Amino acid sequence: MASLTKDMGASGDELGDIIKGKSSAAGGLYKWCDATLTCYDIFKDVEPKRKKAEAMKVQKEKGERELAETEANLAALNAKLKELNENKKIKEAALTELQAIQAEMTRKLNSASQLINGLAGEQVRWTADMGILKEDKVKLVGDCLTGSAFLSYCGPFNSVLRQKMIFDTWKQDLRDKELPNKDDFRLETFLSSEVEVSKWASEGLPSDDLSVQNGILTTSASRWPLCIDPQLQAVTWIKNREKKHQANFKELTFNMGDYIKKLEMAIQFGQAVLFEGIDEEIDPMIDPVLEKNIVRQAGVDMLKLGDQEVEYNWDFKMFMTTKLANPDYTPEIFGKTMIINFSVTMVGLRDQLLNDVVEYERPELEEARKNLIIETSQNKATLKELEDTLLSELSKETDVPLVDNVPLIDTLNTAKTKSVEISAALEKAKITTADIESNRESYKATAWRGSILFFSVAGLSAIS
Repeated sequence: MASLTKDMGASGDELGDIIKGKSSAAGGLYKWCDATLTCYDIFKDVEPKRKKAEAMKVQKEKGERELAETEANLAALNAKLKELNENKKIKEAALTELQAIQAEMTRKLNSASQLINGLAGEQVRWTADMGILKEDKVKLVGDCLTGSAFLSYCGPFNSVLRQKMIFDTWKQDLRDKELPNKDDFRLETFLSSEVEVSKWASEGLPSDDLSVQNGILTTSASRWPLCIDPQLQAVTWIKNREKKHQANFKELTFNMGDYIKKLEMAIQFGQAVLFEGIDEEIDPMIDPVLEKNIVRQAGVDMLKLGDQEVEYNWDFKMFMTTKLANPDYTPEIFGKTMIINFSVTMVGLRDQLLNDVVEYERPELEEARKNLIIETSQNKATLKELEDTLLSELSKETDVPLVDNVPLIDTLNTAKTKSVEISAALEKAKITTADIESNRESYKATAWRGSILFFSVAGLSAIS
């Protein structure tokens, strides 16, 4: 019909109108047929699209279901990822903590190894020392009694009388009364130490027993020392000792017009003074100093010297010496001062003269000996200081474990290194000392003869 309409050159509506003009029934049939054909044409165009739309709708619903499933899976995966990330952070924190613990344990292990290795060398000696100290602790009663008696009474006597008093009388009395005391008791080790004796030797004090005893009395006496020093042994040692410690060391005599003023300054500023050339009388002006008449005023220690009150500095030290070989001091002077007999013995003088002879004949040998004494003294002092520091660190009461005590470990490492070096130096010093003494041996006869001549001349005063 469409082709017919086309062939007739009229549209469908116009043809319908023509047919309807001829016959209304035929026109109505034509309309129906035309509408049917139009519907068919539309159906042919729409049906594929409808089917495609349905298929796409199904595909869309499938895609939406898949999208929902994917989103659900994604949400689950995100939740799992979040959980894993949180677990990762926890594990990383735990790993960091474990690494820190490992580093700390490694440090403690190294510290423990250093402590063990460092203290292993001291174990044998300290164990032996502990046994000796436990034994000595019991015997301290008699030893302290002997030491205090020596400090109180033995100063004015020579070596022979001191030996007789200490070992023949007092020690025998202790044994008779069954008081505990050491059989091998020595004043030099009980009231001093090897380090201190070496230090005194480096300062010019001879190393014989009498000189060491005099050094103990000079440094440990409760009263100011008055040294009987005809050979100027005490003067030399005191000057060397005090000048090394302070530059303001004062050398005074009672003949100085301003000695009181200088003494006041020394008392106030804690300086050391030496009165030389004292006769059998001591100026009463210094009695307050000798008697230590110190009073406390408004929290300050004061000493009245003459008509002046001087602030007392406890670093103040006073020494007195006399060249008189046999002075006749009054009991009051004995009570106010510590009389110390520095009169040299024949053996002691021989050793001193030996130094002078060797210095004259072989100055390089004597110089080497003096340097060796100073070096040995310094090494022993350093070794003692390191040991005291180590023991002090070990004995400190603290909550810090030993492996965490860094100052102790550093001290131990330093002490170990220096101890090895110093021990080697001391062993070398022993060999060097033996060589020097061997070379000095040939001059002993000369020194011995000089000592004999000195005492022979000194003894002439007893004849006339």
